[in-house]
Parts: sequence; structure tokens; C-alpha cells
Amino acid sequence: MTDLEFLQQRIGGYADYANMDARHQVDKQIRAFLGEALSEARERLKPADALAERLDGLIMRCEFSDQRVIKAADHARFDQALVDRVHQLDREIVECADSIRAATTADELAAALDVAARYLDERFGAIADAPSA
Repeated sequence: MTDLEFLQQRIGGYADYANMDARHQVDKQIRAFLGEALSEARERLKPADALAERLDGLIMRCEFSDQRVIKAADHARFDQALVDRVHQLDREIVECADSIRAATTADELAAALDVAARYLDERFGAIADAPSA
């Protein structure tokens, strides 16, 4: 199963990168998928102190459009290599959301938060570093 097929199976109406408007939509879809897992983990695990602050920060990052990603997507040339890389990173984010949903301890949640933040950063970097259209 390709990364795109996986994403289309997990996220109904996954917008993909067919056009500029779809690129904006897919960013929202990925962040919403992750944000739902984070919010659920907050309610279920009720983390405290620094972990709660990290979790809240990542939830905030998922709630609002990331203007850096949108601007980068508007200027990037989405050749097949970039599309494949972003599909891979989107899949990693979805799988990370699954890990967050499965976390049963603060340590498991903390590790998953680190991974989620890293993949969001890598996703932005892949798009921002792409040649201009």
C-alpha cells in the first residue's frame, strides 16, 4: 500500500496535492487528524506541568492554519519527489497520531509528542526547501 493509499484510507476526502487549494486543505486535514488525537490524549491522560504545556502547545499548533506551510506550498514546485516525500511525512504524522491515541503513560505521550513535532517540522522543511514553481 502506498503512502497516498494509506492516507486516503485513514482520512476521508484526503485532499492530496493536485492543486494549490487542495494543498491548503490537506494541511488542515493532517493537522486536524493529529489535533483530535492530542485532545483525546489530554482528556484521557490528564498530563500535568511541563508535559501539559507541551501538549497544549502542540494542540495550538494544530488548531490554526500554519501560514508558513501555506506560503511555502504556494511557492513550491510539487514535482513527484516532493509529493512522495510529503505523503510519507503525512503518513508518519497519522501513524504518530495513532501512537498518541495508544499512549497509556506520560512517558509514552511525551515521546509521541516529540515525534509529532519533529514530523510537522520536517513536513514544513520539505515544502519550504523545494524549488519554486
